[in-house]
Amino acid sequence: MATYPYTSNPGRVKELLQKVQDVGVPTKVTNKYLESLGYKSKNDRAMIAVLRAINFIDASGSPTEAWRQYRNKGKAKAVIASAIKSTYKDLFTTYPDAYRRDNEALRNFFSSHTDVGEGGLRYMVGTFKSLTELADFGAAPVDLNTDTDEDEEDQSGREEGGAIKRAVGQGRVNGRSGLTVNLNIQLQIPETDKAEVYDSFFAAMKKHLMS
Repeated sequence: MATYPYTSNPGRVKELLQKVQDVGVPTKVTNKYLESLGYKSKNDRAMIAVLRAINFIDASGSPTEAWRQYRNKGKAKAVIASAIKSTYKDLFTTYPDAYRRDNEALRNFFSSHTDVGEGGLRYMVGTFKSLTELADFGAAPVDLNTDTDEDEEDQSGREEGGAIKRAVGQGRVNGRSGLTVNLNIQLQIPETDKAEVYDSFFAAMKKHLMS
């Protein structure tokens, strides 16, 4: 039988996920970490299993790439939507619009796919609906295993076939199209109290590097 995450206080999961966007990324998500955020009830500990189920933390409790992407408030709703669809894959296969289904339809699905009792089913439904309130299911899917910001930056410099498009910046020289190349040159000058040594040095730089 399938397993689906749930907590006896689903609203706390939604609250915790909203905090994820504003607090620093922890090394591990543990009971002690939850307590530091104000979640001190033993019932709150089940939220760790929910975070693990939606792939926001790994088996060791370390935040994943999905956690980090979710901190970007501009795409957080798309990130959580992709995470939910992955966690509840069978549910979305049965009901592509599962996030719109009523409690009875969701309860019946979980009842036929799990072994939990009525109380657990109620919490499963509540946990699922609480998660969906944070999501935008109309947004484009997000790859939760990849740093998309890095990918976009990498792809911006490439054309079809993998050719580098912008290895250097494009600019204009004397009113004409050209290329701008930035160089970082570091030179060391021996210590001396003779001003003419420095004058000669900078004159040579101007002649050979800046002309």
